[in-house]
Amino acid sequence: MDQFAEMLVFLAVVEEGSFSAAGRRRGLSPSAVSKLIARLEARLHVRLFERIAGTIRLTQEGERFRAASERVAQAMVDAEDSVNGAVGDIAGIVRIHTALTTAKYLIAPRLPQLLDQHPRLQLEFVLGTERADFIRQGLDVAVHSGRPSELSLIGRPLMFRPWVIAAAPSYLARFGAPQHPDDLRAHRCLNFTIRTQWNSWTFHDADGISTVDIPSYIGANQGELLRTLALQGLGVVRLAHFNIAADLAAGRLVPLLQGFHQRSEDDRFYLLYPSGRSLAPRVRAVVDFLGEQLAEPANP
Repeated sequence: MDQFAEMLVFLAVVEEGSFSAAGRRRGLSPSAVSKLIARLEARLHVRLFERIAGTIRLTQEGERFRAASERVAQAMVDAEDSVNGAVGDIAGIVRIHTALTTAKYLIAPRLPQLLDQHPRLQLEFVLGTERADFIRQGLDVAVHSGRPSELSLIGRPLMFRPWVIAAAPSYLARFGAPQHPDDLRAHRCLNFTIRTQWNSWTFHDADGISTVDIPSYIGANQGELLRTLALQGLGVVRLAHFNIAADLAAGRLVPLLQGFHQRSEDDRFYLLYPSGRSLAPRVRAVVDFLGEQLAEPANP
């Protein structure tokens, strides 16, 4: 069996979670799969799987080999797509990195249109608020705020993310509403535990632009949890408008300090993808779609 075929068996084991299931998928016996994996480990001089109490799981080396193997397998799909460029033939996996709230409120509602256009396309979301390593994590596309500093990435500007400061009626009934940004220092504030620029809230008034370092009463690294905490009346929160738009409309959260909002370029979303090489058709389809769907609205 050639190395590419061995790699496909390895990926089948990863996806199926057992040698026997991978064997059924690839038309091999469990013992043949076990011997193949042992031979692959011997050639690579590493253990790819840990065998524990009848189960298997990837080692760190196995995780790296999985990511590289998936890129090789996808490259084969891309090679076939390159000679069959019809839109209806776009197929394969596209790995997208973004924050949970961005995926949930901005991207997910738009996906039916994308997948209706390209039914053979497969999407995998890798969720996180910090910038990711495209190579190590096998990513194709990312959507994050702030202009990228990585020379290896192209940053296509998208829409701005307007922030809203808000609190639940129950919190305001108990502690009152801040009338000036400086009042926030005496309030129970809910804040991010990552990205220090998100924890310094920027405002503007007649005296110019000011930044307030907000003390965290409760912190979290995901905006969706901060939203839930705010709805429980636990404090004042600053979140993207799309994250809490329904709560504002329903009165579950009340906007605060609306006359002091300040927008900066750091609040713009960017569509990130590797530079220096042609994008595979599957990636180009996603980049073009998200670039159009999340573009900054034209001024009337």
